[in-house]
Amino acid sequence: MDAYFTWPDRGLRYECRGCGACCKGHGIGIDVAAGQLVQLVARRPELAAFLRRRGDAVTAFNPRDRCWFLDDGGLCRIETEDGRDAKPASCRLFPFNRVFRIGGVTVVDYNSVICPVQLAPERDGIAHADVIAEIESIRDPAIVGTTLPGDAAVIERERAIAEQIFAGDAAAAQGVELAAPDGFELVAGSPWRAPEGPTLAAAIALTPSLRFNELYGPRKIKPAALGGMWLAWLGFAAMGERLAGRPLGMQELTTVWSEQAPLMYAVARWRDAPVLKPGPIELPPEPLVTRLAQSFVDNKKPRRPLGELVAKALGDRDAALRVTVLKLADAVVRAALG
Repeated sequence: MDAYFTWPDRGLRYECRGCGACCKGHGIGIDVAAGQLVQLVARRPELAAFLRRRGDAVTAFNPRDRCWFLDDGGLCRIETEDGRDAKPASCRLFPFNRVFRIGGVTVVDYNSVICPVQLAPERDGIAHADVIAEIESIRDPAIVGTTLPGDAAVIERERAIAEQIFAGDAAAAQGVELAAPDGFELVAGSPWRAPEGPTLAAAIALTPSLRFNELYGPRKIKPAALGGMWLAWLGFAAMGERLAGRPLGMQELTTVWSEQAPLMYAVARWRDAPVLKPGPIELPPEPLVTRLAQSFVDNKKPRRPLGELVAKALGDRDAALRVTVLKLADAVVRAALG
């Protein structure tokens, strides 16, 4: 199997705390092609009433409170009663259950939103070979064969960047300098600095996964913007670290990325000229967003950079309002920058 892992071999580990976060309201992914559905329903016939189809996948509904099979001790009753092999396929893979096919390459990503995965500095974490063996034991392509558009060349580039990041040169791998990006202080209301120690180490480890998700997720960010977004993210991570009074883990850093992505994108495109075509466009009911959008429409000939237009529209407002407006204007900013 030609596989690209978004983390280094044995570089991550997780210890199940029995929190049940992964077992609440996400649905149960079943390996139908391998006969797992038949086996599960034979043992627990009531499950048949809760089946549903999502795209090509057959899943079982489970409540947001907790999965039908999660016991009071935070353990899976299917696993404790029938053995790990009987456990639903997507549950066996978790948190390394984000498996995709791109141009003949299997991309294996992990869930850092739900599960508190951790760095394994001694490289005593999860082995790639064990994950591959688990993937190869699952026959249903709806679980381990979701196809994404693109070709192997894109993934080979990302694999090369990841290798350089894991070798210790995260900034150079992404074509940026570890320094304050233009516009960060205006956007964030605080000077930029990079986090240190464990927070920085966790951020670097997360970087290939976050790059992959921005490239292929709903935002579909162009590769050229990712380095600038990364620098802005480090600045927000350092701010979060100061607020918390402690290092941030991978789960928290993932949340910082997803929540601050609109601001990070604006910083990354600070020098680029946004232009909107005249015509009807749906805007949130915030006059400053309308003002910013109009400046993009009027920018066809002047071709002023985004930073100049943002400073003119929002520069005299307090930081909280600037942050709010830029987040509300995210779709307009991305449309104007292409």
